Amino acid sequence: MKRSLKMISIAVLSLMVFTNGAWANHMDNFKNNVTSTLLKPFTEDLGGLIGGQDFNSGRTLSFPGFDIGLGAVVQFKPNSKNLVLKNAGVDSFGLPYVQVSAGIPLTGTDVVLRGISVSGFSIIGGGLRYGVYKSGVAKFIPDVMVSAFYDTIKYDYFKGNHYSFNVSASFDIPIIKPFVGLGYDKTKLEIKNNSNTLLNGIKAKTGESRMTIGAKIIPFPFTYLFGAYSMLHGNAGAQLGLGIKF
Repeated sequence: MKRSLKMISIAVLSLMVFTNGAWANHMDNFKNNVTSTLLKPFTEDLGGLIGGQDFNSGRTLSFPGFDIGLGAVVQFKPNSKNLVLKNAGVDSFGLPYVQVSAGIPLTGTDVVLRGISVSGFSIIGGGLRYGVYKSGVAKFIPDVMVSAFYDTIKYDYFKGNHYSFNVSASFDIPIIKPFVGLGYDKTKLEIKNNSNTLLNGIKAKTGESRMTIGAKIIPFPFTYLFGAYSMLHGNAGAQLGLGIKF
């Protein structure tokens, strides 16, 4: 188990380094490749990556629970219309993130803060998670949670925001805890500081759904690892992460 934990932890951290570097490199292509038509599919892919961070369980923390985690979301290839990345020869791409959660007293709700900063590109946001049902001793009945998030997006050549809404369910069984969830993302981007001044101020808005199925592993008390397969707005992707939970 210790060896497996070490290997999975290395995989998570390696994926975070990969997504950090990959995203930084691919963002360099935005200024030269974007057009008013191509902004929307680029916005759609970015929104799926941000929304892919929303959950890794269907169970809230409950007060005084506290959780801090690291993770990454990867899309295996750009959507067919995202020529900003496709024309630059981009294959898989993704985003790392840091997330902190805490239970709010007497409400069954968690507050969540999250963010990343990669070579001038940043996402800062947060949201709320509410436990619709918590299984307690009835482990054969899944926990169910709803959540909503808001994120601000900033980069040298665009700015925007992202909203997401989710429902997820998981089984709180020992060691391995499978989960599944559905989400909906609304994302808006606006071009700025482009050498083609006619593009500055151009905006794109998207609204798309996603789904995730995965599992959280508890190798030791107060620690967890998770992995999942996702359909991010119709495009295949994955999530991987680790954290400490009290």
